[in-house]
Amino acid sequence: MRGSLSGNLTDGDRTGDDAGGRGLGIQAHVGRGSREGPPADVIVAAVTGADDPEVEASATARVVFFSDAVVAIAITLLALALPLPPSTGSTTHSQLLHALAVYWDEYLAFIISFAAIGNHWAAHRRVFRYVTRMNHRVGQLTLLWLLMMVLTPFAARLLAGSGGFGVRFTLYALIQVTASACLVLMSREVVRADLLRPDVPETARHPDRVASLTIIVMFVLSVPVAFFTVWAFALWAAVPLLIRAIRWRQAHGQDTPPPADAEPADRRAPRPGNLGQPSRT
Repeated sequence: MRGSLSGNLTDGDRTGDDAGGRGLGIQAHVGRGSREGPPADVIVAAVTGADDPEVEASATARVVFFSDAVVAIAITLLALALPLPPSTGSTTHSQLLHALAVYWDEYLAFIISFAAIGNHWAAHRRVFRYVTRMNHRVGQLTLLWLLMMVLTPFAARLLAGSGGFGVRFTLYALIQVTASACLVLMSREVVRADLLRPDVPETARHPDRVASLTIIVMFVLSVPVAFFTVWAFALWAAVPLLIRAIRWRQAHGQDTPPPADAEPADRRAPRPGNLGQPSRT
């Protein structure tokens, strides 16, 4: 009888191992009489139906690596699209500088796009810094964000074109707004769905979304301005300054000391209604 029971437990243990630590695998841990019991992550995976935490972390790392590769390709496409000024062996310095000035709009579009992609990549890195698993919603938002990164080089070439400035400007702005909105939604989802590491600092559960929200607001405001003047670029240029101003205000607002003449709560004068009343204690 004991030999049959031992054989059944051995078979159950093998079946549990094949199932990735779920179901019979947990029963095998208990059946062997271990005082420590099965690991906590095995129990959570069996109850919730999720994969092993190491598998989830590996899959998440692959998504992050893939995103980094797509961003690198997008920046490379930006550089490959830069025009070279025509020159010969007899071209003088002034002629070369004049030829470079002809393409100033394309060079400006490259600088703007490089800064935009770099900012998006930095924000994406902050969002996924402590993420160990992903859900379907985060995966969809990541794909949409990567689509905006791939479209940025095309939008940069379109922005440097001629004619229909308002439409060209609007298309570029909407791509950046969509990318920033994806980052904001991803940062909220990883906190809401508890996709973070258990030992993350408290700041990771309250991420700083100032940069992304500022980009969204300023780029949206610049769209109607672009149909009247090319100076709509000024609203984009003001984004870094506005972000610094908001963060400076937040930092100084939290560190503001109380007024020097403020009295502690225990030294404040009693209310007139309580004067002369005996203490209940």
